[in-house]
Amino acid sequence: MAFQLVRDLSVRWRLLGFIFFMLLFIALAGTGGLIGMRDTKASLSEVYNNHVKPMEELRQLNEIIKFDVVTTVERVLYEQITMNVANDKVSSAYEKIDQIIDQLLAENKNNIGGGADWLAPGRTKITEARVVVQEVINALGKKDVDLIDTLFAKRLELFQDEFGAVVNTLIIGRISAVKGEYDKAEKRYRTSQVAFTITIVLGVCVGLIIGFLLMKSINDPLVKIRKGLNILKEGDLTYKLPDSSQNEFGELIEGFNQMAAYLENLISQIQHAGIQVTSSITEIAASTRQQEATLTEHAATTSEIAASTNEIAATSANLMVTMRKVNSLTANAAAAAEDGHSGLADIDKTMVMMEAATGAIVGKLSVLSEKAGDIAGVVKTINKLADQTNLLSLNAAIEAEKAGEYGTGFSVVATEIRRLADQTAVSTYDIEQMVQGVQSAVAASVMGIDKFARDVHDSVESIRDGSERIEGVIEQVQVLKPQVKSISEGIEAQALGARQISDATSQLNSAAQQSAESIGQSSLTIERLQQAAKGLQNAISLFKVA
Repeated sequence: MAFQLVRDLSVRWRLLGFIFFMLLFIALAGTGGLIGMRDTKASLSEVYNNHVKPMEELRQLNEIIKFDVVTTVERVLYEQITMNVANDKVSSAYEKIDQIIDQLLAENKNNIGGGADWLAPGRTKITEARVVVQEVINALGKKDVDLIDTLFAKRLELFQDEFGAVVNTLIIGRISAVKGEYDKAEKRYRTSQVAFTITIVLGVCVGLIIGFLLMKSINDPLVKIRKGLNILKEGDLTYKLPDSSQNEFGELIEGFNQMAAYLENLISQIQHAGIQVTSSITEIAASTRQQEATLTEHAATTSEIAASTNEIAATSANLMVTMRKVNSLTANAAAAAEDGHSGLADIDKTMVMMEAATGAIVGKLSVLSEKAGDIAGVVKTINKLADQTNLLSLNAAIEAEKAGEYGTGFSVVATEIRRLADQTAVSTYDIEQMVQGVQSAVAASVMGIDKFARDVHDSVESIRDGSERIEGVIEQVQVLKPQVKSISEGIEAQALGARQISDATSQLNSAAQQSAESIGQSSLTIERLQQAAKGLQNAISLFKVA
Protein backbone atom coordinates (compact mmCIF):
# COMPACT_ATOMS: atom_id res chain seq x y z
CA MET A 1 0.00 0.00 0.00
CA ALA A 2 2.79 2.42 0.94
CA PHE A 3 4.76 1.50 -2.20
CA GLN A 4 1.67 2.10 -4.35
CA LEU A 5 1.21 5.47 -2.62
CA VAL A 6 4.80 6.38 -3.48
CA ARG A 7 4.29 5.26 -7.09
CA ASP A 8 1.21 7.48 -7.35
CA LEU A 9 3.19 10.53 -6.24
CA SER A 10 3.89 12.99 -9.04
CA VAL A 11 7.42 13.54 -10.25
CA ARG A 12 7.35 17.03 -8.80
CA TRP A 13 6.55 15.74 -5.29
CA ARG A 14 9.21 13.05 -5.61
CA LEU A 15 11.82 15.62 -6.57
CA LEU A 16 10.62 17.98 -3.84
CA GLY A 17 10.85 15.15 -1.29
CA PHE A 18 14.38 14.30 -2.37
CA ILE A 19 15.40 17.97 -2.26
CA PHE A 20 13.75 18.33 1.20
CA PHE A 21 15.68 15.32 2.49
CA MET A 22 18.97 16.68 1.18
CA LEU A 23 18.24 20.12 2.66
CA LEU A 24 17.30 18.50 5.98
CA PHE A 25 20.51 16.50 5.94
CA ILE A 26 22.54 19.63 5.15
CA ALA A 27 20.73 21.52 7.94
CA LEU A 28 21.40 18.74 10.47
CA ALA A 29 25.05 18.51 9.45
CA GLY A 30 25.38 22.29 9.63
CA THR A 31 23.66 22.39 13.02
CA GLY A 32 26.04 19.75 14.33
CA GLY A 33 28.97 21.76 13.02
CA LEU A 34 27.64 24.95 14.62
CA ILE A 35 27.15 23.20 17.96
CA GLY A 36 30.68 21.84 17.78
CA MET A 37 32.05 25.29 16.98
CA ARG A 38 30.03 26.77 19.87
CA ASP A 39 31.44 24.21 22.31
CA THR A 40 34.94 24.83 20.99
CA LYS A 41 34.48 28.56 21.43
CA ALA A 42 33.22 28.05 25.00
CA SER A 43 36.23 25.84 25.77
CA LEU A 44 38.64 28.40 24.37
CA SER A 45 36.92 31.18 26.33
CA GLU A 46 37.12 29.13 29.53
CA VAL A 47 40.80 28.36 28.95
CA TYR A 48 41.55 32.03 28.42
CA ASN A 49 39.52 33.40 31.34
CA ASN A 50 40.38 30.69 33.92
CA HIS A 51 43.96 29.89 32.94
CA VAL A 52 45.66 32.16 30.41
CA LYS A 53 44.41 35.46 31.84
CA PRO A 54 45.34 34.59 35.49
CA MET A 55 48.83 33.57 34.34
CA GLU A 56 49.22 36.95 32.63
CA GLU A 57 48.01 38.74 35.78
CA LEU A 58 50.44 36.75 37.99
CA ARG A 59 53.26 37.63 35.64
CA GLN A 60 52.31 41.33 35.76
CA LEU A 61 52.07 41.22 39.58
CA ASN A 62 55.52 39.62 39.87
CA GLU A 63 57.07 42.18 37.48
CA ILE A 64 55.48 45.13 39.35
CA ILE A 65 56.85 43.91 42.72
CA LYS A 66 60.24 43.19 41.20
CA PHE A 67 60.75 46.33 39.10
CA ASP A 68 58.39 48.98 40.48
CA VAL A 69 58.90 48.18 44.19
CA VAL A 70 62.15 46.29 44.87
CA THR A 71 64.19 48.01 42.14
CA THR A 72 62.83 51.44 43.17
CA VAL A 73 63.84 50.88 46.83
CA GLU A 74 67.24 49.68 45.68
CA ARG A 75 67.72 52.84 43.60
CA VAL A 76 66.78 54.94 46.64
CA LEU A 77 69.44 53.18 48.69
CA TYR A 78 71.97 53.91 45.97
CA GLU A 79 70.68 57.49 45.89
CA GLN A 80 69.75 57.27 42.21
CA ILE A 81 66.30 58.77 42.87
CA THR A 82 64.81 60.83 45.67
CA MET A 83 62.48 59.63 48.39
CA ASN A 84 59.52 61.55 46.95
CA VAL A 85 59.91 60.10 43.46
CA ALA A 86 60.29 56.63 44.89
CA ASN A 87 57.23 57.13 47.12
CA ASP A 88 55.10 58.20 44.13
CA LYS A 89 56.28 55.28 42.03
CA VAL A 90 55.70 52.70 44.78
CA SER A 91 52.27 54.20 45.54
CA SER A 92 51.30 53.85 41.86
CA ALA A 93 52.59 50.27 41.93
CA TYR A 94 50.50 49.60 45.07
CA GLU A 95 47.34 50.67 43.23
CA LYS A 96 48.14 48.32 40.35
CA ILE A 97 48.97 45.48 42.75
CA ASP A 98 45.72 46.02 44.64
CA GLN A 99 43.68 45.98 41.40
CA ILE A 100 45.39 42.83 40.04
CA ILE A 101 44.98 41.01 43.40
CA ASP A 102 41.24 41.83 43.46
CA GLN A 103 40.88 40.46 39.90
CA LEU A 104 42.78 37.29 40.81
CA LEU A 105 40.67 36.69 43.91
CA ALA A 106 37.45 37.30 41.96
CA GLU A 107 38.48 34.94 39.15
CA ASN A 108 39.53 32.30 41.68
CA LYS A 109 36.19 32.68 43.45
CA ASN A 110 34.36 32.04 40.19
CA ASN A 111 36.59 29.07 39.54
CA ILE A 112 35.88 27.71 43.05
CA GLY A 113 32.25 27.55 42.03
CA GLY A 114 33.42 25.13 39.33
CA GLY A 115 35.12 22.95 41.94
CA ALA A 116 38.82 24.03 41.84
CA ASP A 117 40.67 26.51 44.15
CA TRP A 118 43.83 26.92 42.08
CA LEU A 119 44.93 30.09 43.99
CA ALA A 120 45.07 28.33 47.39
CA PRO A 121 48.88 27.64 47.33
CA GLY A 122 49.71 31.31 46.84
CA ARG A 123 46.81 33.10 48.51
CA THR A 124 48.88 33.98 51.60
CA LYS A 125 51.80 35.44 49.65
CA ILE A 126 49.50 37.35 47.30
CA THR A 127 47.66 38.89 50.29
CA GLU A 128 50.98 39.56 52.01
CA ALA A 129 52.12 41.56 48.94
CA ARG A 130 49.77 44.38 49.92
CA VAL A 131 51.21 44.49 53.46
CA VAL A 132 54.83 44.50 52.29
CA VAL A 133 54.25 47.24 49.72
CA GLN A 134 52.36 49.29 52.33
CA GLU A 135 55.33 48.96 54.71
CA VAL A 136 57.65 50.22 51.95
CA ILE A 137 55.35 53.20 51.35
CA ASN A 138 55.36 54.01 55.09
CA ALA A 139 59.16 53.78 55.26
CA LEU A 140 59.53 56.03 52.21
CA GLY A 141 57.09 58.45 53.79
CA LYS A 142 59.28 58.68 56.92
CA LYS A 143 62.36 59.17 54.72
CA ASP A 144 64.40 57.02 57.09
CA VAL A 145 67.21 55.44 55.09
CA ASP A 146 68.19 53.01 57.81
CA LEU A 147 64.64 51.80 58.17
CA ILE A 148 64.41 51.40 54.39
CA ASP A 149 67.72 49.54 54.26
CA THR A 150 66.65 47.18 57.07
CA LEU A 151 63.27 46.61 55.39
CA PHE A 152 64.96 45.92 52.06
CA ALA A 153 67.55 43.50 53.47
CA LYS A 154 65.39 41.53 55.91
CA ARG A 155 61.95 41.75 54.41
CA LEU A 156 61.71 42.92 50.83
CA GLU A 157 64.37 40.75 49.12
CA LEU A 158 63.20 37.62 50.91
CA PHE A 159 59.56 38.35 50.00
CA GLN A 160 60.49 38.89 46.36
CA ASP A 161 62.18 35.48 46.12
CA GLU A 162 59.34 33.70 47.91
CA PHE A 163 56.69 35.53 45.84
CA GLY A 164 58.49 34.66 42.57
CA ALA A 165 58.59 30.98 43.59
CA VAL A 166 54.87 31.04 44.43
CA VAL A 167 54.03 32.72 41.11
CA ASN A 168 56.04 30.11 39.20
CA THR A 169 54.22 27.35 41.09
CA LEU A 170 50.84 28.85 40.27
CA ILE A 171 51.78 29.35 36.57
CA ILE A 172 52.93 25.73 36.34
CA GLY A 173 49.60 24.70 37.84
CA ARG A 174 47.74 26.81 35.32
CA ILE A 175 49.75 25.27 32.46
CA SER A 176 48.80 21.80 33.71
CA ALA A 177 45.17 22.91 33.85
CA VAL A 178 45.41 24.24 30.29
CA LYS A 179 46.82 20.87 29.19
CA GLY A 180 43.88 19.15 30.85
CA GLU A 181 41.39 21.46 29.13
CA TYR A 182 43.17 20.84 25.83
CA ASP A 183 42.85 17.08 26.29
CA LYS A 184 39.15 17.47 27.04
CA ALA A 185 38.66 19.70 24.00
CA GLU A 186 40.55 17.26 21.78
CA LYS A 187 38.39 14.40 23.07
CA ARG A 188 35.23 16.40 22.34
CA TYR A 189 36.63 17.26 18.90
CA ARG A 190 37.29 13.61 18.08
CA THR A 191 33.83 12.66 19.28
CA SER A 192 32.27 15.41 17.15
CA GLN A 193 34.44 14.40 14.20
CA VAL A 194 33.30 10.78 14.42
CA ALA A 195 29.67 11.85 14.80
CA PHE A 196 29.93 14.26 11.88
CA THR A 197 31.62 11.62 9.72
CA ILE A 198 28.94 9.07 10.58
CA THR A 199 26.29 11.67 9.77
CA ILE A 200 27.89 12.49 6.43
CA VAL A 201 28.34 8.83 5.46
CA LEU A 202 24.83 7.95 6.58
CA GLY A 203 23.38 10.95 4.73
CA VAL A 204 25.29 10.11 1.56
CA CYS A 205 24.19 6.48 1.70
CA VAL A 206 20.56 7.39 2.32
CA GLY A 207 20.78 10.05 -0.42
CA LEU A 208 22.21 7.52 -2.87
CA ILE A 209 19.48 5.01 -2.03
CA ILE A 210 16.72 7.61 -2.33
CA GLY A 211 18.30 8.99 -5.51
CA PHE A 212 18.52 5.50 -7.00
CA LEU A 213 14.89 4.79 -6.14
CA LEU A 214 13.86 8.18 -7.53
CA MET A 215 15.84 7.56 -10.72
CA LYS A 216 14.33 4.08 -11.05
CA SER A 217 10.81 5.42 -10.50
CA ILE A 218 11.41 7.92 -13.32
CA ASN A 219 13.46 5.66 -15.60
CA ASP A 220 11.11 2.61 -15.59
CA PRO A 221 8.14 4.49 -17.11
CA LEU A 222 10.48 6.14 -19.62
CA VAL A 223 11.80 2.70 -20.64
CA LYS A 224 8.22 1.52 -21.14
CA ILE A 225 7.40 4.57 -23.23
CA ARG A 226 10.57 4.16 -25.31
CA LYS A 227 9.70 0.49 -25.91
CA GLY A 228 6.20 1.49 -27.02
CA LEU A 229 7.61 4.16 -29.33
CA ASN A 230 9.98 1.64 -30.93
CA ILE A 231 7.09 -0.77 -31.53
CA LEU A 232 4.99 2.11 -32.88
CA LYS A 233 7.89 3.14 -35.12
CA GLU A 234 7.92 -0.36 -36.62
CA GLY A 235 4.25 0.06 -37.62
CA ASP A 236 2.43 -1.95 -34.94
CA LEU A 237 -0.42 0.31 -33.85
CA THR A 238 -2.15 -2.40 -31.79
CA TYR A 239 0.42 -2.32 -28.95
CA LYS A 240 -0.72 -0.66 -25.72
CA LEU A 241 1.40 0.32 -22.70
CA PRO A 242 0.31 -1.20 -19.34
CA ASP A 243 0.40 1.13 -16.30
CA SER A 244 -1.75 1.76 -13.26
CA SER A 245 0.00 4.75 -11.66
CA GLN A 246 -1.86 8.01 -11.14
CA ASN A 247 1.02 10.44 -11.78
CA GLU A 248 2.41 12.25 -14.81
CA PHE A 249 3.81 9.04 -16.27
CA GLY A 250 0.39 7.40 -15.98
CA GLU A 251 -1.14 10.33 -17.86
CA LEU A 252 1.68 10.18 -20.43
CA ILE A 253 1.20 6.43 -20.99
CA GLU A 254 -2.55 6.90 -21.23
CA GLY A 255 -1.98 9.66 -23.80
CA PHE A 256 0.38 7.35 -25.71
CA ASN A 257 -2.26 4.62 -25.82
CA GLN A 258 -4.91 7.11 -26.98
CA MET A 259 -2.53 8.42 -29.67
CA ALA A 260 -1.85 4.86 -30.88
CA ALA A 261 -5.60 4.17 -31.05
CA TYR A 262 -6.19 7.41 -32.93
CA LEU A 263 -3.40 6.61 -35.38
CA GLU A 264 -4.79 3.11 -35.86
CA ASN A 265 -8.21 4.51 -36.73
CA LEU A 266 -6.67 7.19 -38.97
CA ILE A 267 -4.49 4.70 -40.88
CA SER A 268 -7.50 2.43 -41.40
CA GLN A 269 -9.50 5.32 -42.87
CA ILE A 270 -6.54 6.33 -45.05
CA GLN A 271 -6.29 2.78 -46.41
CA HIS A 272 -9.92 2.80 -47.52
CA ALA A 273 -9.65 6.33 -48.92
CA GLY A 274 -6.42 5.41 -50.75
CA ILE A 275 -8.16 2.64 -52.67
CA GLN A 276 -10.89 5.05 -53.80
CA VAL A 277 -8.33 7.72 -54.74
CA THR A 278 -6.33 5.22 -56.82
CA SER A 279 -9.37 4.14 -58.86
CA SER A 280 -10.46 7.77 -59.43
CA ILE A 281 -6.97 8.79 -60.52
CA THR A 282 -6.87 5.92 -63.05
CA GLU A 283 -10.11 7.12 -64.67
CA ILE A 284 -8.90 10.76 -64.75
CA ALA A 285 -5.61 9.69 -66.33
CA ALA A 286 -7.38 7.88 -69.20
CA SER A 287 -9.60 10.89 -69.93
CA THR A 288 -6.62 13.26 -69.77
CA ARG A 289 -4.61 11.19 -72.27
CA GLN A 290 -7.49 11.36 -74.78
CA GLN A 291 -7.77 15.16 -74.38
CA GLU A 292 -4.02 15.51 -74.73
CA ALA A 293 -4.02 13.68 -78.09
CA THR A 294 -6.85 15.88 -79.45
CA LEU A 295 -5.20 19.10 -78.35
CA THR A 296 -1.89 17.99 -79.82
CA GLU A 297 -3.53 17.64 -83.27
CA HIS A 298 -5.18 21.08 -82.93
CA ALA A 299 -1.86 22.62 -81.89
CA ALA A 300 -0.07 21.13 -84.93
CA THR A 301 -2.70 22.52 -87.34
CA THR A 302 -2.61 25.92 -85.68
CA SER A 303 1.19 25.95 -85.89
CA GLU A 304 1.07 25.38 -89.66
CA ILE A 305 -1.42 28.25 -90.11
CA ALA A 306 0.67 30.50 -87.91
CA ALA A 307 3.81 29.72 -89.90
CA SER A 308 2.09 30.67 -93.18
CA THR A 309 0.69 33.93 -91.79
CA ASN A 310 4.07 34.76 -90.30
CA GLU A 311 5.72 34.35 -93.71
CA ILE A 312 3.11 36.66 -95.31
CA ALA A 313 3.54 39.22 -92.55
CA ALA A 314 7.31 39.02 -92.82
CA THR A 315 7.19 39.55 -96.60
CA SER A 316 4.85 42.54 -96.20
CA ALA A 317 7.03 43.96 -93.48
CA ASN A 318 10.15 43.61 -95.61
CA LEU A 319 8.40 45.26 -98.57
CA MET A 320 7.20 48.07 -96.32
CA VAL A 321 10.70 48.57 -94.97
CA THR A 322 12.08 48.63 -98.52
CA MET A 323 9.54 51.25 -99.68
CA ARG A 324 10.28 53.33 -96.59
CA LYS A 325 13.93 53.20 -97.50
CA VAL A 326 13.13 54.17 -101.13
CA ASN A 327 10.95 57.04 -99.95
CA SER A 328 13.64 58.12 -97.52
CA LEU A 329 16.33 57.83 -100.17
CA THR A 330 14.24 59.87 -102.61
CA ALA A 331 13.72 62.60 -100.04
CA ASN A 332 17.37 62.46 -99.09
CA ALA A 333 18.40 62.62 -102.75
CA ALA A 334 16.27 65.71 -103.34
CA ALA A 335 17.59 67.34 -100.19
CA ALA A 336 21.14 66.35 -101.07
CA ALA A 337 20.74 67.72 -104.59
CA GLU A 338 19.46 71.03 -103.24
CA ASP A 339 22.27 71.10 -100.68
CA GLY A 340 24.73 70.22 -103.44
CA HIS A 341 23.48 73.05 -105.62
CA SER A 342 23.82 75.49 -102.73
CA GLY A 343 27.21 74.04 -101.93
CA LEU A 344 28.40 74.49 -105.52
CA ALA A 345 27.33 78.12 -105.40
CA ASP A 346 29.26 78.55 -102.18
CA ILE A 347 32.25 76.76 -103.70
CA ASP A 348 32.10 79.08 -106.70
CA LYS A 349 32.24 82.08 -104.41
CA THR A 350 35.01 80.48 -102.38
CA MET A 351 37.06 79.74 -105.50
CA VAL A 352 36.76 83.34 -106.64
CA MET A 353 37.93 84.49 -103.23
CA MET A 354 40.79 81.98 -103.33
CA GLU A 355 41.83 83.26 -106.73
CA ALA A 356 41.97 86.82 -105.38
CA ALA A 357 43.79 85.67 -102.24
CA THR A 358 46.34 83.78 -104.34
CA GLY A 359 47.21 86.98 -106.21
CA ALA A 360 47.65 88.80 -102.92
CA ILE A 361 49.93 86.01 -101.61
CA VAL A 362 52.09 86.25 -104.74
CA GLY A 363 52.50 89.99 -104.12
CA LYS A 364 53.42 89.39 -100.46
CA LEU A 365 55.98 86.76 -101.44
CA SER A 366 57.59 89.18 -103.92
CA VAL A 367 57.95 91.74 -101.14
CA LEU A 368 59.38 88.98 -98.90
CA SER A 369 61.96 88.12 -101.58
CA GLU A 370 63.02 91.77 -101.80
CA LYS A 371 63.37 92.00 -97.99
CA ALA A 372 65.46 88.81 -98.00
CA GLY A 373 67.77 90.46 -100.57
CA ASP A 374 68.12 93.47 -98.27
CA ILE A 375 69.00 91.14 -95.36
CA ALA A 376 71.65 89.48 -97.53
CA GLY A 377 73.23 92.90 -98.20
CA VAL A 378 73.31 93.69 -94.48
CA VAL A 379 74.91 90.32 -93.79
CA LYS A 380 77.62 90.99 -96.35
CA THR A 381 78.31 94.33 -94.66
CA ILE A 382 78.57 92.60 -91.25
CA ASN A 383 80.94 90.05 -92.79
CA LYS A 384 83.18 92.84 -94.08
CA LEU A 385 83.18 94.48 -90.65
CA ALA A 386 84.20 91.18 -89.10
CA ASP A 387 87.12 90.87 -91.54
CA GLN A 388 88.27 94.41 -90.75
CA THR A 389 87.93 93.73 -86.99
CA ASN A 390 90.03 90.62 -87.42
CA LEU A 391 92.74 92.64 -89.21
CA LEU A 392 92.52 95.29 -86.49
CA SER A 393 93.00 92.67 -83.77
CA LEU A 394 95.97 91.24 -85.67
CA ASN A 395 97.58 94.69 -85.83
CA ALA A 396 96.86 95.16 -82.12
CA ALA A 397 98.55 91.87 -81.34
CA ILE A 398 101.60 92.89 -83.36
CA GLU A 399 101.78 96.21 -81.48
CA ALA A 400 101.42 94.35 -78.16
CA GLU A 401 104.39 92.15 -79.06
CA LYS A 402 106.39 95.23 -79.81
CA ALA A 403 105.47 96.76 -76.45
CA GLY A 404 106.76 93.71 -74.56
CA GLU A 405 105.53 93.14 -71.00
CA TYR A 406 103.69 96.49 -71.01
CA GLY A 407 101.47 95.26 -73.82
CA THR A 408 100.38 91.99 -72.14
CA GLY A 409 96.90 93.27 -71.21
CA PHE A 410 96.46 94.79 -74.64
CA SER A 411 97.47 91.43 -76.17
CA VAL A 412 94.71 89.67 -74.20
CA VAL A 413 92.14 92.21 -75.38
CA ALA A 414 93.33 91.77 -78.98
CA THR A 415 92.97 87.99 -78.64
CA GLU A 416 89.40 88.32 -77.36
CA ILE A 417 88.55 90.76 -80.19
CA ARG A 418 89.95 88.35 -82.76
CA ARG A 419 87.92 85.47 -81.20
CA LEU A 420 84.73 87.56 -81.31
CA ALA A 421 85.48 88.55 -84.92
CA ASP A 422 85.84 84.87 -85.83
CA GLN A 423 82.53 84.04 -84.14
CA THR A 424 80.87 86.96 -85.93
CA ALA A 425 82.19 85.70 -89.27
CA VAL A 426 80.85 82.21 -88.58
CA SER A 427 77.44 83.56 -87.49
CA THR A 428 77.14 85.85 -90.51
CA TYR A 429 77.98 82.93 -92.74
CA ASP A 430 75.17 80.92 -91.16
CA ILE A 431 72.77 83.84 -91.58
CA GLU A 432 73.81 84.21 -95.19
CA GLN A 433 73.06 80.55 -95.83
CA MET A 434 69.65 80.87 -94.17
CA VAL A 435 68.79 83.98 -96.17
CA GLN A 436 69.71 82.20 -99.37
CA GLY A 437 67.46 79.29 -98.35
CA VAL A 438 64.61 81.72 -97.66
CA GLN A 439 65.06 83.33 -101.07
CA SER A 440 65.01 79.92 -102.76
CA ALA A 441 61.87 78.90 -100.84
CA VAL A 442 60.13 82.17 -101.66
CA ALA A 443 60.92 81.76 -105.35
CA ALA A 444 59.56 78.19 -105.31
CA SER A 445 56.44 79.35 -103.44
CA VAL A 446 55.78 82.07 -105.99
CA MET A 447 55.95 79.53 -108.80
CA GLY A 448 53.67 77.07 -106.95
CA ILE A 449 51.10 79.70 -106.09
CA ASP A 450 50.97 80.88 -109.70
CA LYS A 451 50.21 77.32 -110.79
CA PHE A 452 47.61 76.99 -107.99
CA ALA A 453 45.90 80.18 -109.15
CA ARG A 454 45.55 78.77 -112.66
CA ASP A 455 44.12 75.51 -111.29
CA VAL A 456 41.62 77.43 -109.17
CA HIS A 457 40.41 79.33 -112.20
CA ASP A 458 39.87 76.08 -114.15
CA SER A 459 38.00 74.54 -111.16
CA VAL A 460 35.63 77.49 -110.96
CA GLU A 461 34.60 76.92 -114.56
CA SER A 462 34.04 73.16 -113.95
CA ILE A 463 31.93 73.83 -110.85
CA ARG A 464 29.68 76.23 -112.70
CA ASP A 465 29.05 73.59 -115.40
CA GLY A 466 28.23 70.89 -112.75
CA SER A 467 25.83 73.22 -110.95
CA GLU A 468 23.76 73.60 -114.10
CA ARG A 469 23.49 69.79 -114.50
CA ILE A 470 22.47 69.28 -110.84
CA GLU A 471 19.60 71.74 -111.29
CA GLY A 472 18.14 69.36 -113.92
CA VAL A 473 18.45 66.36 -111.59
CA ILE A 474 16.68 68.25 -108.78
CA GLU A 475 13.68 68.97 -111.02
CA GLN A 476 13.33 65.23 -111.92
CA VAL A 477 13.60 64.12 -108.28
CA GLN A 478 10.93 66.58 -107.19
CA VAL A 479 8.54 65.06 -109.75
CA LEU A 480 9.31 61.44 -108.55
CA LYS A 481 8.92 62.12 -104.79
CA PRO A 482 5.00 62.26 -104.56
CA GLN A 483 4.64 59.01 -106.55
CA VAL A 484 7.05 57.10 -104.31
CA LYS A 485 5.25 58.37 -101.20
CA SER A 486 1.86 57.13 -102.50
CA ILE A 487 3.27 53.64 -103.19
CA SER A 488 4.84 53.53 -99.69
CA GLU A 489 1.53 54.38 -97.98
CA GLY A 490 -0.29 51.56 -99.82
CA ILE A 491 2.33 49.01 -98.88
CA GLU A 492 2.20 50.13 -95.22
CA ALA A 493 -1.57 49.51 -95.15
CA GLN A 494 -1.10 45.99 -96.57
CA ALA A 495 1.71 45.26 -94.07
CA LEU A 496 -0.47 46.43 -91.15
CA GLY A 497 -3.27 44.03 -92.17
CA ALA A 498 -0.83 41.15 -92.59
CA ARG A 499 0.67 41.87 -89.17
CA GLN A 500 -2.77 41.87 -87.50
CA ILE A 501 -3.59 38.52 -89.12
CA SER A 502 -0.21 37.15 -87.97
CA ASP A 503 -0.76 38.40 -84.40
CA ALA A 504 -4.20 36.81 -84.21
CA THR A 505 -2.86 33.52 -85.57
CA SER A 506 0.06 33.63 -83.11
CA GLN A 507 -2.32 34.18 -80.20
CA LEU A 508 -4.45 31.24 -81.36
CA ASN A 509 -1.33 29.07 -81.72
CA SER A 510 -0.09 30.16 -78.29
CA ALA A 511 -3.44 29.36 -76.70
CA ALA A 512 -3.48 25.93 -78.35
CA GLN A 513 0.07 25.21 -77.20
CA GLN A 514 -0.72 26.38 -73.68
CA SER A 515 -3.76 24.12 -73.60
CA ALA A 516 -1.63 21.20 -74.81
CA GLU A 517 1.05 22.00 -72.25
CA SER A 518 -1.58 22.29 -69.50
CA ILE A 519 -3.01 18.91 -70.43
CA GLY A 520 0.54 17.48 -70.54
CA GLN A 521 1.29 19.00 -67.15
CA SER A 522 -1.98 17.61 -65.84
CA SER A 523 -0.96 14.19 -67.15
CA LEU A 524 2.37 14.46 -65.35
CA THR A 525 0.60 15.60 -62.20
CA ILE A 526 -1.84 12.70 -62.43
CA GLU A 527 1.04 10.27 -62.94
CA ARG A 528 2.80 11.70 -59.89
CA LEU A 529 -0.48 11.48 -57.99
CA GLN A 530 -0.78 7.83 -59.02
CA GLN A 531 2.77 7.20 -57.84
CA ALA A 532 2.04 9.06 -54.59
CA ALA A 533 -1.13 7.00 -54.10
CA LYS A 534 0.84 3.80 -54.67
CA GLY A 535 3.54 5.01 -52.27
CA LEU A 536 0.85 5.87 -49.73
CA GLN A 537 -0.70 2.43 -50.10
CA ASN A 538 2.71 0.80 -49.69
CA ALA A 539 3.50 2.97 -46.65
CA ILE A 540 0.12 2.30 -45.04
CA SER A 541 0.49 -1.42 -45.65
CA LEU A 542 3.47 -1.36 -43.26
CA PHE A 543 1.18 -0.46 -40.35
CA LYS A 544 -0.50 -3.21 -38.39
CA VAL A 545 -4.13 -2.40 -37.54
CA ALA A 546 -6.94 -4.44 -36.11
